Amino acid sequence: MSKQRVCVVGAGIIGLSSAVRIQENVPGVDITIIADKFSPNTCSDGSGGFWEPFLLPEESLAQSNKWCKDTWDYLMSLVKSPTAAALGVHTVSGYNFTGVNIPKDPPWKDQVLGYRRLSSKEIKLHPDNRDGVFYTTMMINVKKYLPWLMRQFRIKNGKVINRKINSLEEVMADYDLVVNCTGIGAYDLGDSSVYPVRGQVIRVKAPWVKHFYFDKDPSETGNKLYIFPGKDFVVLGGTSQIGNWSTYVTASDRKRILDGCSRLIPSLQEAEVLEEWTGLRPSRPTIRLEKEDVCFNGRTVTIIHNYGHAGSGITLFWGCAKVATDFAMESYRLNQQSKL
Repeated sequence: MSKQRVCVVGAGIIGLSSAVRIQENVPGVDITIIADKFSPNTCSDGSGGFWEPFLLPEESLAQSNKWCKDTWDYLMSLVKSPTAAALGVHTVSGYNFTGVNIPKDPPWKDQVLGYRRLSSKEIKLHPDNRDGVFYTTMMINVKKYLPWLMRQFRIKNGKVINRKINSLEEVMADYDLVVNCTGIGAYDLGDSSVYPVRGQVIRVKAPWVKHFYFDKDPSETGNKLYIFPGKDFVVLGGTSQIGNWSTYVTASDRKRILDGCSRLIPSLQEAEVLEEWTGLRPSRPTIRLEKEDVCFNGRTVTIIHNYGHAGSGITLFWGCAKVATDFAMESYRLNQQSKL
């Protein structure tokens, strides 16, 4: 029996997780990842690694509850596993402050642990705010997790090709199924609804910081300050600049982030800066997670699209990879029936 030839385009957290889940669950696949960027140079590597729906359009937020939950359950299984320390995955509690009263709780409030409104005493710690919540969520060090995931893929004979794809048609001749996990690159492949939301973060050495913080940015509308304490570093952010394609670190954003985060925790003024990074969050009006069949050179090639996760790749990746795997399994079954 000939194997189904599968190609995953993209090697960020969406692409790698899709490849691994398909490899583990769909029988008889010969699977290859093709990408021009691999860890540590993907957008995923630079992310804060924080589980929480972030910068998702309202429609995407409504459609993604199940995907968020599946990813939460998977990350919690890693927290409880012997590999937790090696992957830098852990629970973390903290504060999300706002300058206005919270009209309603988010749909993910029952997914995180211990979600509650802040007391007036807690809010007075940061008197510029009017409301806020406290909860426990999870973080993962993506720069450790992606290489680990790649090792799982290679151990099971997965193939890897370093190559830039300018059109999905370039790979259709050689594969039966193509999984499009190109993130912001989907714009260059013809999806004009994709747009960047530029993020700039700073990683510092500050092991005394134990809680995460979200707070409004007093200097610029549209951005939110955040502090994420990981096992190896603390992530300071950030920017949410819609339509900005620049991947250069700017001095103005650096100053705003450092000043704003130091206003929350003054001791951060003394923290050693380890790294500065910018990346382009792949956004669109809705997440694209769907299957289409394309006629190419007289045969049908199945394309599974899995991109447009904005600032929520870490929150959605495993759940979206499950949907992509279900599509791949459906394609496999149809392929087997056609041979009967």
